[in-house]
Amino acid sequence: MSRAPGAGSMARVPWRRGDYLDLGVISITHGLSDGFNNMLVPVLALIVADLRLSPIEAGGLLSAFSLAVLLFQYPLSLLADATGRKKTVLIAGMGVATAAFVAMGWTSSYHSLLALAFVAGAGNTVYHPCGTALTAERFASSRAFALSYQSLGGNVGTGIMPVGLATLATFAGWRAAVAAFALPALALLPLVGARFPDRPRPRGPGGAGGGREGTWALTRRVISNRSVILLAMLYSLRSMGTKGMIGFLPLLGAQAAGMSTPTIGFAVSLYFGMGAVTKPVMGYLYDRFGARSALVIPLALTGAIGLAMPFAPWETALIALAALLGLVSFVAPIVLTATADYCDQDVLATSVGVIYAVEGLSFIAPLAGGWLAEHYGLGASYVFFTIAVWAGVAVSAMLPRGKK
Repeated sequence: MSRAPGAGSMARVPWRRGDYLDLGVISITHGLSDGFNNMLVPVLALIVADLRLSPIEAGGLLSAFSLAVLLFQYPLSLLADATGRKKTVLIAGMGVATAAFVAMGWTSSYHSLLALAFVAGAGNTVYHPCGTALTAERFASSRAFALSYQSLGGNVGTGIMPVGLATLATFAGWRAAVAAFALPALALLPLVGARFPDRPRPRGPGGAGGGREGTWALTRRVISNRSVILLAMLYSLRSMGTKGMIGFLPLLGAQAAGMSTPTIGFAVSLYFGMGAVTKPVMGYLYDRFGARSALVIPLALTGAIGLAMPFAPWETALIALAALLGLVSFVAPIVLTATADYCDQDVLATSVGVIYAVEGLSFIAPLAGGWLAEHYGLGASYVFFTIAVWAGVAVSAMLPRGKK
């Protein structure tokens, strides 16, 4: 199939073996990157016991990673678009993250581990803007399909890596487990380098840089794109709701339905598993109906399911609602494909960076939900999460009809 970038409405051409190989490589890389996002979570209890950390210090490790993502997401996406070297930025960033995780095996100091967690977060933040842009450019005539399966790879990584990491850590220790699950990047990143091209943007005469736009010029082009800003807003609102709904599920399950910890874990895994199953369907919905229609119904259902969760009378009902939530709430393929279609191709990484940078603001949802739960009960928290998602429905209704 053609490698040339173009609109999502390009005529489809038959796929060759190399096309499936490339999609597999970038999808597995996405899975590794999303696994990196939660690398320390399954082994956190072991780290706490080993380094004798307080709860605040343990939370600091996770916050350091998240803070780095929030700080570096947009600047690195700007760098990728300003230079045109999206592949290089992706490989360098994930290489840095890999090195940081491996280096954790030789640290016995909390502050060293904290610094390495921050470095790992900064490096890993490159995948979503650069990986999405590389996929959209490589599969220009089949964007919805390619981005759906690339997105599915992220869900697979999120589901598999924590289980494998925790199992290995039980026998080999947390340091060996973290290093072992980081090292596959040494095989994947060279494949990305071999299979995907860089498209450097030319410099002006004498290397003065006149051929490249400045960061403010790139930013202005992105923020002046109404559709991209609407997509960023609705995706952040969606994340505020779903992160709260699934994040507070352990509390809800234990308090309202008397669920055991293994049962709660099963419900959470089922949520992510259903998301992996439906991501290709989301791509089909975008191809068939465009962003506006494809987003309104899943998001409306997401809010309705979240509103019903506090009223589930027994654990089977709550597990079923968690599964249904996973079926309808993973709309990233629609959002990312629409972004690729609505924006200029030379600012695609920056546009995706804006999407994920704005989504980072969803960290306020657990804080607000916790305050509401403490003062008014968990039901009030889920009402708040539902309102956030339904606000996303209202924003999605402002998108253009159909596809660009």
